[in-house]
Amino acid sequence: MKKMSPAVLAILCAGCGAPDARQKSAPVAMDQPVKITAFYARDLIVTEGTSTVLCYGVANAKSVRLDPPVESISPSLNRCIEVRPKIETRYTLTAEGSIGQSVSESVTVRVGADQSTLPRITSFQIDGKQKDYAGQTIFTLSFGVQNAEEVSIEPAAFPPLHGAPTGQFSVKPEKTTTYTLIAKGKNGHVARQQLTVEVPVRR
Repeated sequence: MKKMSPAVLAILCAGCGAPDARQKSAPVAMDQPVKITAFYARDLIVTEGTSTVLCYGVANAKSVRLDPPVESISPSLNRCIEVRPKIETRYTLTAEGSIGQSVSESVTVRVGADQSTLPRITSFQIDGKQKDYAGQTIFTLSFGVQNAEEVSIEPAAFPPLHGAPTGQFSVKPEKTTTYTLIAKGKNGHVARQQLTVEVPVRR
C-alpha cells in the first residue's frame, strides 16, 4: 500500500479534530414559558366540617404557592392536597418561572351548611295567662328547639339558656309586644321565630 505524504494526511485530517465548537457552545434556548397545566377542586361545594382536595400541575416552574396557604407546595406535574375551608374560599395558585415571569389561576370552594345540625325552633307559643294582684295579665310562654347551643329571647325575659331543648317562662308586658326567640347553633347558625302577645288597652 502506498504511503501518503504528511501534507496529504494533514489535509485529510483537517476535519477530524474535536467536535464542532459551534455545536458545543450553542446558546441555551430561552426558558420555556411557565404554565399551569391544571388547577381544580374535586368538589366546588362542601358541607361544613368536611374536606375536599385541590389538584394542580405546572410546567417550567421554579416555584409555586397557594393563597391562602394550606401547606408547603412545590412544582409538580400532578399533585393533590387536602383543604378544609370553613367559609367560602377562593384559592389562587401562582407559578413562577426561572426569569421571574409568573402565572396564576383561581378556584372557589363554597361551604354549605349541614342541614342535620342546623338549629330549629319546633314550637314557640302562649300556654296560658292569668291576672296578678294588680290586675295586670301575666302570660306563660313556652318553646321547643333542636340543635341549639344557646336560647335567648328579645326583649329579654330570661338569661340565655345553654343546652335547653324546651323551656317555659312568664312575661308581663304593659302593651302588645312581639317577642323574638333566638336559637344559636354550631358555626354561627341562628334560627329566629316571633310571637306577638296582645295586651288589651286599659280603659
